[in-house]
Amino acid sequence: MNLLQPFESRRLKFRLLNEHDIESIHRQFSDIDMCKYFSEPPCDKEEAKSIIEHYQNPEGKGYLRYGMFDKKSDKFIGTCEYHYWDPVKNQVEIGYDIWKEYWRQGYVTEALPYLINICFLHLGVECTYILTHPQNKASIASVKRYGFVESDLCRTVDTEPQICMTLLRADWNIETVHKI
Repeated sequence: MNLLQPFESRRLKFRLLNEHDIESIHRQFSDIDMCKYFSEPPCDKEEAKSIIEHYQNPEGKGYLRYGMFDKKSDKFIGTCEYHYWDPVKNQVEIGYDIWKEYWRQGYVTEALPYLINICFLHLGVECTYILTHPQNKASIASVKRYGFVESDLCRTVDTEPQICMTLLRADWNIETVHKI
């Protein structure tokens, strides 16, 4: 799999973000409901443009972010990414955000196995983790479904309280992506 090439799941198309996504990214990261559990403050359009530019050429870098789009309507659903890849600790942080109109419709559950496989197969890490706000029960439940467990923080954070949920390669069933 070429990580720079688009790919699909049952309902989603995944591709790298580009300049045509500025409005969607701005909406995503400036909305007060969406920002409730983010560690970053709401962004303006210039910051949305910077987010896209940061993730446009991920080859050889410790991060990558895909836009997720509905296969039928091409509507923006959200993003998923890995970042804070630490080759020394052999771990990487993953994250995702779903536009609020699509909450509780199984999109994280659908996207997560693809993202986990990318991290284990292409990055070769032994551990993936997410940092989430302790009150973000939906996110915690989504990752627990795939075997993530609460652990000590995998990296230092300066923001509000975060819990760390980890999944080790040894505990991951790589065939899970084919079952969804």
